[in-house]
Amino acid sequence: MAATDNEYPNTQEQQCLEHKTNAKWVCGVCGKPICKDCKPIALNFQVYHRECVDTARKKLEKKAKDQSEIEAPSLGLKIIAWCFFVGGVFLFGLALFMLGLSLFSKAVPIRAMMTNAIPVSLDSIPGSRMFLNWFGGFIVLISMGISIMGMGLLNCVAAARYAVLTLAWLEIILAALGWLVVLLIGGGFWDIPVLGGFLVWYFLRSDVRKQFEKVL
Repeated sequence: MAATDNEYPNTQEQQCLEHKTNAKWVCGVCGKPICKDCKPIALNFQVYHRECVDTARKKLEKKAKDQSEIEAPSLGLKIIAWCFFVGGVFLFGLALFMLGLSLFSKAVPIRAMMTNAIPVSLDSIPGSRMFLNWFGGFIVLISMGISIMGMGLLNCVAAARYAVLTLAWLEIILAALGWLVVLLIGGGFWDIPVLGGFLVWYFLRSDVRKQFEKVL
């Protein structure tokens, strides 16, 4: 029989309770000593009494099932992850458009189409190119972060989940502060963090936490 994880280092110190002979192993389920006369069964580098093998198999099957649930994202998690990933790609495209408009265009054709006027030179607006460059670069960073979070969620990386939760809680806190400001000044925009509340509720569910608790 091949070497196992539950083999005794010193076979002279333990005896089989049933056959009163030197035991070489200890059962992986009941913990009792096992000798060769017990005709043990080896399973997954462990040795078991014959009557304990079924229990051992059930435990291994349950462990494999739990592990597959941890490693494979649920359908709901895939939907959220793809929303982040697609949103990041969309923002990246928008940032490239803004940077291209700043670097290679001398006019703003969109404004001309909307007003039926002559295209306005971008340089005629003070600081417009610098604004587009900085804002476009900022959007690039945001889009990359969102895309990375989406890919992290698809791969059940715990850091991605914590990042999403942090952003969701931050949105709720900022919305609460905004409500306080609106109440104090008697007017303004009531920000209701529906998305943030949904993300907090979703990622705190026990079945979702299970996918991350043994990762990272």
